Order: sequence, then C-alpha cells, then structure tokens
Amino acid sequence: MNKDFIFALDIGTRTVIGLLCRLAASGEVVVEHYHVEWHPQRAMLDGQIHDVEQVSAVIRRIKEALEEKAGVPLKGAAIAAAGRALTTMRVTERLEFAAPQEIGLEDVQSLEVKALATAREEMAKKTTSLHCVGFSPVSYYLNDLAIANPRGQRGSSIGVEIISTFLPRVVVDSLFSSLAKAGLSVESMTLEPIAAMAVAIPPQLRLLNLALADVGAGTSDIAVSRDGTIIAYGMVDMAGDEVTEAIAQHYLLDFNSAEKVKIQLGNHEVIEFTDVLGNNLRESREAILAVIEPVVAKLAKKLSETIKQNNGGISPAALFCVGGGSLTPMLREGLAQNLDLPLERVGIRTREHLEGVRFQSNEFKGPDIITPLGIVMTAIKPREDNYIRIWLNDQGVTLFNVQKATVAQALMHGGLDVSTIAGSGSVITFEINGKSREITGDSGRTGKILVNDVAATLDTPLINGDRVEVVPGEMGDAPEVTISQLSAEFQSPQFVINGSLLELPLIQRINNLPCQPSTIIRTSDKVEIRPPKSVSELATLMDLDLNQVTVIVDGVAANSNTTVQKDSQVNITVEKGKQTSTAPEEIPASAPNTGVINVTVNGTGVALQKDRSILAYALAQADIKHTGEARGNLVVTVNGKEAEYTALLNPGDKIEVFWAPKE
Repeated sequence: MNKDFIFALDIGTRTVIGLLCRLAASGEVVVEHYHVEWHPQRAMLDGQIHDVEQVSAVIRRIKEALEEKAGVPLKGAAIAAAGRALTTMRVTERLEFAAPQEIGLEDVQSLEVKALATAREEMAKKTTSLHCVGFSPVSYYLNDLAIANPRGQRGSSIGVEIISTFLPRVVVDSLFSSLAKAGLSVESMTLEPIAAMAVAIPPQLRLLNLALADVGAGTSDIAVSRDGTIIAYGMVDMAGDEVTEAIAQHYLLDFNSAEKVKIQLGNHEVIEFTDVLGNNLRESREAILAVIEPVVAKLAKKLSETIKQNNGGISPAALFCVGGGSLTPMLREGLAQNLDLPLERVGIRTREHLEGVRFQSNEFKGPDIITPLGIVMTAIKPREDNYIRIWLNDQGVTLFNVQKATVAQALMHGGLDVSTIAGSGSVITFEINGKSREITGDSGRTGKILVNDVAATLDTPLINGDRVEVVPGEMGDAPEVTISQLSAEFQSPQFVINGSLLELPLIQRINNLPCQPSTIIRTSDKVEIRPPKSVSELATLMDLDLNQVTVIVDGVAANSNTTVQKDSQVNITVEKGKQTSTAPEEIPASAPNTGVINVTVNGTGVALQKDRSILAYALAQADIKHTGEARGNLVVTVNGKEAEYTALLNPGDKIEVFWAPKE
C-alpha cells in the first residue's frame, strides 16, 4: 500500500468495490477515487469465493484502474471476511464456591474462560473447520440474579452469558489467494459486519439499542448494539439475489439481464428487456413489483425474525439498512411492519450525514459505500484492527479481533490452556437430587503474564507486534465439601406427629447409601438431601422399630411404604408384645410354615429364605451396591454391631450400611 493511500476492497457476491482514500491532517477520511467491477459470471455464491481465478481477475482490473487514476503503484489492500461465514454461539456458564466469598477479578476471568471453552467444545461437536475469533460477555449473574458487574460482590456462585464468534479458515484462505494472484498483499483485515457497524453505527451511538442490516446480493448480515457495545451478530442466507432470480424465472431472463431489470425498478416506470427466446418485452414497474412482492415479503420477515432473535426477542429502537440490496423496493416498508416500528425508524444509511468522511466527487452515493468505508476505517486505526499478528513465547500467532484482542485470546489461539495460566481451582461435579452441580476449589497460583516485558492480565489488550510471555500457574486444591455443608442449604422438615410439630433431620445419602455428616463429596457422586418420603424413612430418622409400633397416616393404617408429606398427620402407638411386621408383604418376622424370615436394610423390609438368611444375601436383595471408588470406610452393622458378610441373620434383625470417614 502506498504510504499516502489506503486501498480498501469490498469483495461482494455481485460486485467488487475499490476505494482509494487519504487521511487528511484534520483527521477526516478523504475518498479520492473509487472503482466498481461486476463479476462477469457468478464466481461467488452467498459471499463465498468459488472461483479464485475469476475473482482475482476482477481485483486486478480494479487495482490497475485505481493505479491509473492515482498515478501510484498499489502493493497491498485492506479487506473484510464475509459476514455470512461468521457463526456465533451463546453459552451460559457458572462457578460455585464452597461458601459465600468476595468475587475477585480472577474469579470473573476464570468464569469467562470456562464459558469460552464450553463454546469451543460445543462448536467442535458440529464442525472442526471453524476457529474461534473472539467473544464478548453479554450478562453476568450473582447467585442466579442478573448483575452488571459481580466484582467486589459477595456470593456463593457467579454466572456469565457470552456470545462467541467463529470463522472458517477456508474463507480467509480464499481471500488471501485471490489478492495474491492479483499482485496484492493483505495489509489489514476485518469482518464485514464489523466494518459496516464502524460507519453505520459508530461507538458513540451504541449506547442505544440499534440494529444494522447489511443486505447484499447473496446474504444479509445482522448486528445489534446496546449499552455501548455490539451484543450480537447474525446472518440471513437470503438477500438481493433471490429477488433477481424471481424476475429471471418469471420473465425467462438470464441472471445478469434480470439484475439489470431489478436495478431499473428504482427510477423507471416502464422497463424494456429481451428474454432468452429473443422476445422483446415491455413491462410496467407495477407489474414487476407484483412478481417480486412475495420474495421481498419473505426477506423482510426473515430479516426481522433474526434481528429480534439477536436482540433478546424484541425489536430494536431503530434499524439502519446498508448494502445494495437495501434499495430493494418494498423492503423498508416490510421491515417496519414486521418489527412494528414507524417507517421513519427504518433508515437506509448512505454517505449523507456521515461524520469524518469527505468525498472528492458527487458520484457513488448509495448504501453500498458503507461497508468499504468501514474497511478503510479499520485500516486507518491499527489499534482497532481486526487482524493482528503477535508473538506468544516467541511463536507467531494471528488474531482476529472481533471485539478486542486480549492476552486470553492469544493464549487460546496459541494452544495454551488458559485455565492453567489463570491458576484455576480443581472442580468436582456431582448430582444433588437429580440435578448436576459443580464446585470449584482454591484458585491456586496465578501464572506470570508479561506483555512487552510489563506485567499483564488475561484481559490486557494487544496490538499488532506485541510480545507476550507466559509462565503457567499452579492448579488449586480440589474443594472439600461435606454432605453436612450441602445439607445446610436445606430447611429441616417438620411433621405433625401425635399432634405435635416435630423437626426431623434430612435424609442424607451418597450413591444410595446413608453417610456420616463429615463424609466428603467426590466427583460423579449422586447425592440425596431431602425430607423423608415414606413411613420407613420416617421411622429410621426417629429410630423406631416398625415391628413394635402401629402407624396411622391421615387416619389410615400405614405400612413401611406409605407416603408421608410435610402436611401429613402421623400417629404412632407403641404396642407391647406386637410381633407383626409392617412391611408391604405383611409377613410375620418369623414364618416357619413358609421358611421365610424378615429383616430390614437401611429401613426397608427384606424377606429372606431361611436357607439364605445371611448378611450378603440381604444386601443383594436390598440392591445395596458398594463397588467403585471408596468413600471412606464402608460400615455394615446388624442391630448396631459391625458384622461380616457371612453373618447369620435372625428374624427382625436391623441392618444398616453406610460410609464412615476414614480416621
């Protein structure tokens, strides 16, 4: 690129636009020359280059035309990757702490890194050809409540929703190849929706909830701003070409002839053209509008739906339309109707009223000037460039700076584990009452990060040529959370028993076995903490022998399986000499005639054949599983005394199995 000129190329599906600009001493961007070339054939589809040779030939013609106008050689150009290739993904993640604590910067950074890792994993399940080029936090949560900034707050959990952006490598490769074949290098690179936003909705307007629709030939890009930032990107795989194709099919025209008819709709009442059979046709503007009306209505509806989807399900305060396709007849009216906005709030952005831009001629006034101007803006301001090269531990790394290039992005693209740099704590993941839960331990020692030999953090911004040096941190200790700490989050149940309100302990189990309060939770554990649900569980908590009592629940005689709830009326009567079992089978504790004895395992009745009346068979019949990772010392008692698996059982024996902490 000549040191005085900025050469920008907007490589579109139907046209390639070249701008040659200078940066004036006043700070204005002066557009001195421009040149537009149409693709002679459909070398690009939906914004993607399909024929590199044809596209490079068009670029070469633009380069030569501008070199002749300016009288200088052009060696490099600023370009933009197609917005249609930009894929976004929203994910929500959270960090939980063993106890409420003050939220620090490292906690927030670890949370964002975790969310970004989740987004990359989810995208990898769909395709491996996409690369993450950036992310932006959308909202934060403290104890599941939305909050603007969790730093400095106290809480037991924090959450974040991020929008991450991905770009296929093939898009970049085809652009580089096309320019190289035309004798040009890539001086700077951005993304088309970012370029359009830079001009159509500059940073000072982004406090407002505004949307941008860049309607091209093959696709339409969407971007939404709010609270000072760009909160979402979207893409609709439909644009001006669909309107052209409707005209071509209805009137039997080739694509280029149909495109010329469409362009004339803006300023001709009667249009003349020749179909593929050689017939000369003369059609009124109203008749052609009737042909394209269904397609335009469909485009307006899809654009509006995507805008709302990227704006939290609601319409923005206003919509700016750019790109040649935004001039499609009836489109502006359709967008206003679908977005429920006054027509004056759906505007077409042109060169009029643009700040900081001056044109040397009165030509080229349409909305298709906006994106190439945005490419110029990003090339002029290198600190806001969206394509930079940095050095990470002496290795070159290329970054696409969608929001801003940071150390975290450099580590991610350089293949370093960001969580180890941040010194994240080990995590345990388990189930509690059927729901997954995650708790993070101590944050460990944060790694050393230097940018150009100056101490930095994960969110330190980077510019082209920066040198980043990192030393990994140390992982923190795994959290030690006991079941008693978890149970403190639950309210003790209260039951009306014999007319009095009694507060009882909670049922506490790990992997379907009772446990001691000090038992530590491990990864993959299935934890139960809940009120008792049955008479047998109620009896276990009250240390009652159901063979010695009569239980009435809500006026009905109950057995061990009868359901109890917090509002149940329970009456318990002790009967001396009572020997009948309240197990569901109602079998006596000793049944000589049937050869069966009855025992209880963790409060549940079990009937055993006399010839199999040993402890091991009772555990098997009660489906007590104690394989897998040891949780401490497995304790098995019969009537309160530890017993071997081969111990003989007697009618009415009370068996308990639970984990006890190791001493």
